[in-house]
Amino acid sequence: MAVNRIPPVKVKRNAQRGLEIRAKSVPSKKAMVGDNNRPSQGVRTARALISGKPLSPKLIQTMVAWFARHDKAEEEVANRRDKTSKAYQAFLAWGGSEGRAWAKMTLRRLRQEEERKKSQ
Repeated sequence: MAVNRIPPVKVKRNAQRGLEIRAKSVPSKKAMVGDNNRPSQGVRTARALISGKPLSPKLIQTMVAWFARHDKAEEEVANRRDKTSKAYQAFLAWGGSEGRAWAKMTLRRLRQEEERKKSQ
């Protein structure tokens, strides 16, 4: 059976909320700004989560790596307490706590499926 790669509703809502907070923020408080003031990977990820379409295995892997990297920085974790901070905006845009758990579980299932196919 194929692994469901469609994000759950709570993950979509978190991503939507992250983009809403970002949209209401003044430029200096706006998270996920890339080169030339264009939206960064976080905005593209949020839009992919919100779309309701299956995510690519590569994007799911990127999500797992993003959470692993950003959950290690104590200062960033502390900054998320401010519900208008850039750290909070980005955390929600990537799916929040539910996004972290879903991405880890889905990546694990994808790898298990891949191993199962190899062993057949």
